[in-house]
Amino acid sequence: MKIVFFGTDAFSTTILKGLVDAGRDIVAVVTQPDKINGRNNKVIFSDIKKYCLENNINIYQFEKLNRDGEQVLKELNPDIFVTASYGQIIKQNILDIPKHGTVNVHASLLPKYRGPAPIQWAIINGEKKTGITIMQTELGVDTGDIFFQKEISIEAEDTSTSVFNKLATLGVDCINQFFDKFDYYINNHTKQDESKSSYYPMIKKDDLLIDFNTCAFDLCNKIRALESCYFIYKGVRYKVLFAVPNDKTGQAGEILSCNGKTGFIIATKDRSIEVVTIQPEGKQKMFALALMNSNKFTLGDIIENS
Repeated sequence: MKIVFFGTDAFSTTILKGLVDAGRDIVAVVTQPDKINGRNNKVIFSDIKKYCLENNINIYQFEKLNRDGEQVLKELNPDIFVTASYGQIIKQNILDIPKHGTVNVHASLLPKYRGPAPIQWAIINGEKKTGITIMQTELGVDTGDIFFQKEISIEAEDTSTSVFNKLATLGVDCINQFFDKFDYYINNHTKQDESKSSYYPMIKKDDLLIDFNTCAFDLCNKIRALESCYFIYKGVRYKVLFAVPNDKTGQAGEILSCNGKTGFIIATKDRSIEVVTIQPEGKQKMFALALMNSNKFTLGDIIENS
């Protein structure tokens, strides 16, 4: 079966590698155009492009897939398209090309968490489980019929990175199961229950600024989901990479502890968070306890992000 694979990031690279390792016939890969580093104008290749170059896999990069890719893809005469974190909306003129349509590897238990950031939003919302959905791609965003799903647990210590890695591994198993039992699945799929559907947008830069007037549990979920949340104290930006809820209370943003024995604790709307891992601006990430020896924080100060 001739497969054209669409993907861009590390998740899709893992899925592609799993297909290649299983001996699937990947005739080409479509990925996003190269990016340019704004600081030095250096060209940045996507993860999947690097993999394809190392493994002599044909690569196509269309600025506008639906405008520029139709004729090229038709000439490949594919049996099926496989997509995973590609990054462009695929319109009907492209979806109609392969004989058996397009199958997508989506990192949530659809119809919940449609959209471009399902892993992060599942953690932000305190979900206890997530999973992989193997689905048929149609014009809507993650609205196609479901072939099957497999789930995993989200543990309290999980971050988006750890869940990302677990789902990428699971995604390889799922897509290979799909092809191993292709004749069955291509004829057996179910409609999504629209009454249970939810869509979440891309994470924005503004979402990363920590608002301490938030419940401690919700704030810790957001921190481990985004892994780039930050606050500003005395003009310095501090990125909080991991934190856990604490029962101390005070005014939202108040520094309740800042020493090497009791740790770094900041009050929130209801309780407080204990910062476990932190990265001061211009420095490497470190355990917050180590930073407390620097006397950069003052007990009782209010962090006002300025």
